[in-house]
Amino acid sequence: MSLLLYLFFGLFSLVLCIGLIGLLLPRERVVTRQSRFSSCPEKVYKLVTNNEEYAYRSDVQEVRILERKGDFEVWEEVALRGNVMLFRTKEKIPYTFYSLSMEGNLFTGYWTATFKETEEGGTLFTATEYIRIKNPYLKVLSYPFFDIGKFMESYQDDLRSQLGEKREIFP
Repeated sequence: MSLLLYLFFGLFSLVLCIGLIGLLLPRERVVTRQSRFSSCPEKVYKLVTNNEEYAYRSDVQEVRILERKGDFEVWEEVALRGNVMLFRTKEKIPYTFYSLSMEGNLFTGYWTATFKETEEGGTLFTATEYIRIKNPYLKVLSYPFFDIGKFMESYQDDLRSQLGEKREIFP
């Protein structure tokens, strides 16, 4: 009986510690990734902001545009695994800046992208994702099991492929 009691208190303590760690972790996870494209900023910007042209994205099954007001949209993205995320355009500055908000079952956040022309006429694309995970337990688990950087790199690789460019490896 005492062994069972020790196991119960040990498990209870572990769950409590994980919850406390989740409460102490930063409110937002922020991840930035950059890519250089030989395509001009206008071409990269038009591809990134065109929600109707999503077939090149390896992680998206479907995009449903729910609302349009001028150049701003509200849409849902259905991931390959079936998860649905709601997105809203926040700001667009043609060929230089784009931002959107994200809302899912487990987290909310926003994403920004800048498009800077390089000396060669290409684009330095910088994307930053800001994620707020609602549940403190999931926040702790998100670090080892939800690699935001890997998702962002995959997205930028998909962009590169759609633009017909090869990935450059930097030392």
